[in-house]
Amino acid sequence: MKPIPLLFIALLFIAFPERGLAGGKETLVDISGVAVIVDEVSAAARADGLLEADIKTLVVSKLDKANITLLEDREWYSVFGGSYLLVEVIASKSESGMYYAVFLDLELHQTVVLFGKKLGRNITTAAPTWSTGKLLSCPVAEIKPCVETSIGELTDTFIKDYLEVNSGKNTK
Repeated sequence: MKPIPLLFIALLFIAFPERGLAGGKETLVDISGVAVIVDEVSAAARADGLLEADIKTLVVSKLDKANITLLEDREWYSVFGGSYLLVEVIASKSESGMYYAVFLDLELHQTVVLFGKKLGRNITTAAPTWSTGKLLSCPVAEIKPCVETSIGELTDTFIKDYLEVNSGKNTK
């Protein structure tokens, strides 16, 4: 069976758009701060102008304007109620070299405790508790604004959910 090209899947989501798949907003209660971590983007997307630092600046700026306490990358784990927002951008250039199929994912990771009878102890680890994502197609020349616009929209979804369940009690 021939695999379905990622660009075709992305075009389906553009033709039949849906809001990002946010869930678990009740897990956003009592978060004391958020670090922002951006996964490495592909070398091709970086060469076409999409930079991790620009994505992080955008997300941090939106969280700051919403008065959500920001934490340093490694600080989140040592702060009670700390978390990190992982931003993933998977950009795959088409064979023609004219478009990118892009998968965007925002995941909030928090410290969770796994209870285990057989283990004889509990395990503390980080796990995603809230997420939203989007598939899109971007012209190569517009990869940066195309991705940043969508990352901004997904970040706004996080902010809306966060503020809805916290009513401003965990802001700066």
